Amino acid sequence: MKLRPQWLLLVLAFTFSLVVSAESQAVPPVAGKGGVEPQGFTWTETYEGSGNSDGFITDINSTVGFSFGKHFAVDMGVPFLFIEPSTSKTGTTSAYGTGNPYLGLRYSAKGSVLDFGTSLNSAIPTASTKKGLSTGHVTVDWSNHFAHGFDLFTPFIDMGVANSIPDTRFLHRAYTTYGTLAHFEGGSEVDLGHKFSVTASGYYILPWGPQQVFLRGSGSSGPKKGTVSLTRDDGINLGIDYDLTRSLDLSGGYSRSVYSVLNTFSFGVEVNMTTLLKRTPKE
Repeated sequence: MKLRPQWLLLVLAFTFSLVVSAESQAVPPVAGKGGVEPQGFTWTETYEGSGNSDGFITDINSTVGFSFGKHFAVDMGVPFLFIEPSTSKTGTTSAYGTGNPYLGLRYSAKGSVLDFGTSLNSAIPTASTKKGLSTGHVTVDWSNHFAHGFDLFTPFIDMGVANSIPDTRFLHRAYTTYGTLAHFEGGSEVDLGHKFSVTASGYYILPWGPQQVFLRGSGSSGPKKGTVSLTRDDGINLGIDYDLTRSLDLSGGYSRSVYSVLNTFSFGVEVNMTTLLKRTPKE
């Protein structure tokens, strides 16, 4: 049987994940920012969005979960989306509604060579397909994160496979997709001190097989079907993050799609309800 290059990438990523995971378990994780969450229930509320010439997409996202000590965690949640598409470009109109509920499983560990994290996320297609809030299919994404800190700099590489392009903190697209693909991102985070950090990275979306695109917004004529040219993408991301308090995180970002020649600006506000509600002694 002939092995496709995309599946070879998947096999290599999985093998690399196992090697790094085994190495990481030999070194106890370090607590603190970017470290392991304490055991127990977690709850976060986020308000985030992206705007470009295709429209303005925002969502309120409620996520609850449980951290099983040093390495494993599970979370679930559901977003509520507000969509203001550019009618002159997409032919759709404003819409809002509940998105697909999702479930995620996560593993993370710190190693002497690499910090490693892997996650498996799935969404159930209960949201409206007429509004472009769902593809009408179960979507699955397996992602892997590799990083190593050098004082102020933390270079990282992310890679994964999915059957839909996932939204990121930098980019909420004016559409959803259905079709197999691999996604990659590489760059570095820089700690500026005083609770500030910046991130610069490049990304690449590599689809294969039949692809479908569902425009977000009311009045869509249904999915657009085609080849990999529908969903292929590459570009750069720039982001800034500010930990205002232990419970409140603010972020902003810029994304430039080289393939689509599209500039996107994004924002995010995250409230950690777990630490907000937990009464801790003054430091």
